[in-house]
Amino acid sequence: MLEADSPVLATAGQKLPLQSIVVELKRPMRNDATTEDKNPIAQCLDYVARVREGKVTTATGRLIPSSAQEPPAFCYVIADLTPTMERMCKLSNLIKTHDGLGYFGYVEPYKAYVEVISFDGLVNAATEQNRAFFDRLGLPSS
Repeated sequence: MLEADSPVLATAGQKLPLQSIVVELKRPMRNDATTEDKNPIAQCLDYVARVREGKVTTATGRLIPSSAQEPPAFCYVIADLTPTMERMCKLSNLIKTHDGLGYFGYVEPYKAYVEVISFDGLVNAATEQNRAFFDRLGLPSS
């Protein structure tokens, strides 16, 4: 059973072994990334390693087989960019986005692309996207 604080494996289909690994982890309104077991970046990367080792099951309980090749991994963390979270991003050698609302980078030892998205940035982007959509339809957006 998936715990509330567990990463979520998102796949494009049911085909096994996986062609790629996409992990999503949401941690808004938290400032407890002070240890490795609370660091969402480390949690995602650990999950990628466990998927590749064949130690993770599908939503239906079937074991995801390990692969002879390491499928590419993409990790997305949605979190408030607290000073603690920003420190974890810098320790992972992630680069701050141009708008200052996130971090991104490639973590070589795990062969994983990591993107940390500010919760506020995500909400702002969604609001702008919806406003543009409603404007295009000629509907009020407020």
